Amino acid sequence: MGQPLIFRIDLSRVPINQDGICRRIGLSRLLSCLLKLLLPLTLVLANGCVSYTLNKAEIEQFLVAQQPGLALEQLESKKVNGRNRAVYLLDKGMLQRMQGDFVGSNESLEEAKQLSAQLSAVSFREQSTAMSVNDAMRSYVPPLFERVLIYCFKAISYLELQQGDAARVEILQLDELLKQHDSFYFPFARYVSGLVFDFNNEPDNSLIAYRKAYEAYLERLKPVPMLLKQDLLRLTDYLGLRDEHQKYVDTFKLAAWPSQADVRNNGTVVAMVFNGLIPRKHSQEINSQSFNDGQLYRIAVPYYEKRIAPVRNAHLKVVGSPLNASIPSENFAQLGEHAEAALTKEMPKIMGRAVARVAVKNTTVNKAADENPLLGIVLNIATFVSEQADIRGWYTLPQEILIDRIILEPGAGQTLQLDLQGSSHPGAGKNWTNIHSQKGQMQVLSWYWSESIVTHRTP
Repeated sequence: MGQPLIFRIDLSRVPINQDGICRRIGLSRLLSCLLKLLLPLTLVLANGCVSYTLNKAEIEQFLVAQQPGLALEQLESKKVNGRNRAVYLLDKGMLQRMQGDFVGSNESLEEAKQLSAQLSAVSFREQSTAMSVNDAMRSYVPPLFERVLIYCFKAISYLELQQGDAARVEILQLDELLKQHDSFYFPFARYVSGLVFDFNNEPDNSLIAYRKAYEAYLERLKPVPMLLKQDLLRLTDYLGLRDEHQKYVDTFKLAAWPSQADVRNNGTVVAMVFNGLIPRKHSQEINSQSFNDGQLYRIAVPYYEKRIAPVRNAHLKVVGSPLNASIPSENFAQLGEHAEAALTKEMPKIMGRAVARVAVKNTTVNKAADENPLLGIVLNIATFVSEQADIRGWYTLPQEILIDRIILEPGAGQTLQLDLQGSSHPGAGKNWTNIHSQKGQMQVLSWYWSESIVTHRTP
């Protein structure tokens, strides 16, 4: 985290008497003071965000190599303390999903969800620790966009398990959360809600969710995916909402779209590609030294690196189909943008706490220096080193989410082929075999491709 520390301490300012400062205060007392000061600092650095972030870097290497099982082993091999419990559970749940353990994933994500709700009201003790040491001393509370994604990924897992009722429960809880933050627009979450209602054959509720997804894309000034346009046209036509349907016809200017009859008389497969890895936070330190008293000062704040996902598109087709047509994917969510937006919103509070800590630490050092100059120097170094930015995050999230949808004639034993466009790995993709398509049934499939390139790592 950050650059190597270089200290410049003017010892000429420390008054040493004729017998030497160690003799004046007592060597044993000095060593005792040093231990009391440095031991807590050592624990902070050993157990704080530093070690956990290094663990994330090791996990990322396994993910890029398409080895989520080894990544999960690496995660579970580390002892995770209480304040990192929530982010540990988020990563565990995602790694379990990558291996197809949807039940285990939902158990981990549910625990993370409950813990996040409990931690939303941060204790006074943790607030005071953050004010005196650093933000990483607080329990990790997932930002809103991560909390929303917990519900989304749980719902998607339930759909993959063909458990529509359980997915519906998640979506209803998600809606309650979004009602509490009505200025927060997350189009992907609303689209997942629409999928769940579609899965459960609730066209009225599905249309409401798709409308909200459409409004959220417009609010965020993002392109509206073609699949969402088709859904709005399909359902407004089916429900007889002529004026609204005509408005979408005039706006979207589509020549054709699947009808509700097409959906009910055939099977639908929705394939989600979780592409790349979300950018990671790093620490930016501003270091200075007072020319008056020689004290060292540091303010440390997090920032996000820049990444690209080499895969820019995915094509889904039915192997052996006479048409042999492939359906291109669409980008439904760029999670890196949501992460940066969340940090930008939080930054005034982060800066406020950092500046307040400088004042608190400065007062503490001055009091120590008044009692004993050498101990003031040692304490100044300790408070300087302890100032670290909180760079924790849910780093097993994808960078973006691509979605394909294909309508299949009823039948068993079909194979779907997913080709990833732009990967540096030849033949990158996924085959789903023995797909059994049934009339009116939706199947949700997912695939992770964690190939990711860091393009910029300076603030």
